[in-house]
Amino acid sequence: MGIGKLKTACIGTNERTSNLLELACSTELFEIISVADSNLVNASRAAEKYNCTAFDDYRQFILQNQPDVLIVAEPLYKCLEFVKAAINKRCHIFKLIPTASNFEQASELINLAEKNNVKYVTAIPSRFAPGFERLSDYLRTIDRKQYYFINFCASFGNDFFQPVASYTQADRKLSGGGVLLNDCFELLSLIIENFSLPGQVFALITNQSPDKKAKQYFGEDTVTASLVFKDGLIGTFLAAKQTGSNITAPVRIYGAQQNIAATANRLAVYDNNDSLIAEHKYPLKSEKCITEMFIDFGRALLEPDKYKLRSTSRLDLATMAFIEAAYLSAKTGMPESPRRFFEISEKEKFPFA
Repeated sequence: MGIGKLKTACIGTNERTSNLLELACSTELFEIISVADSNLVNASRAAEKYNCTAFDDYRQFILQNQPDVLIVAEPLYKCLEFVKAAINKRCHIFKLIPTASNFEQASELINLAEKNNVKYVTAIPSRFAPGFERLSDYLRTIDRKQYYFINFCASFGNDFFQPVASYTQADRKLSGGGVLLNDCFELLSLIIENFSLPGQVFALITNQSPDKKAKQYFGEDTVTASLVFKDGLIGTFLAAKQTGSNITAPVRIYGAQQNIAATANRLAVYDNNDSLIAEHKYPLKSEKCITEMFIDFGRALLEPDKYKLRSTSRLDLATMAFIEAAYLSAKTGMPESPRRFFEISEKEKFPFA
């Protein structure tokens, strides 16, 4: 694909896309040519802003457009067949989290994209948060074998860093899950990107609603899991709506010689007495992370020989395997292996051999 602007369409003009399209256009890499939403008023409002066409019929939206990129801001239960149709028209997919409702669906879409030589990428702006970027850089410079325990905690207070809104509660049952799938996808992807996929996951999930019907409908609002990695590394994961404001760093890594704490805008290293050795703080704006995410995606499509995507569909699929294993473990009451889902699928090869 030559230098220029990527013709871009968007399905779902809701709160998840309120400023996404504006930030995409600000990069000078994307041109909005069409938008669609089941509510024509929403679609028309966005179309007026970007001087493009508006649809409330997703089938006609796909048939009448030939974009380079389709931003998918709707849950897939509302638009799965239309996303497949776009892929078959050689359209790159930029999917807001999560990748899909489950591992099988994610595998199907990613393989369809590979068959058509296009990208299916999950939007993870927190990957571009400076604290998490520095964590990845730091881990590449040290001997990781000294570290033996990792603690991941997502507490959903005012400081919880989620640049793009998750699906509304009303969509959660149909979209496949609760906080684990819809709110923690980015943090789980960070785990896998830096520490590989756990060999085993033992998870417990619950919903604190006193209404039994609400428990079934809204999915889990609390999840805790024990993780077993290779080389003796173990970890814990906690995500809970009830934990309030962030009282602990999302990522804490404990080693024989030093400990690491990381947030979206801070990286700190401590000795074993918990005395601060080094600390780096960075300004943090969700808009900047989203913009950098779009720049990364746009450049990789326009100049693939010069720029490579920071993320890969295989990493997204591994994240879905982690989530699937956690949900299965909660049902069976036993540790489950994310690798199992790659082994069951005839089309998938385990990406972390």
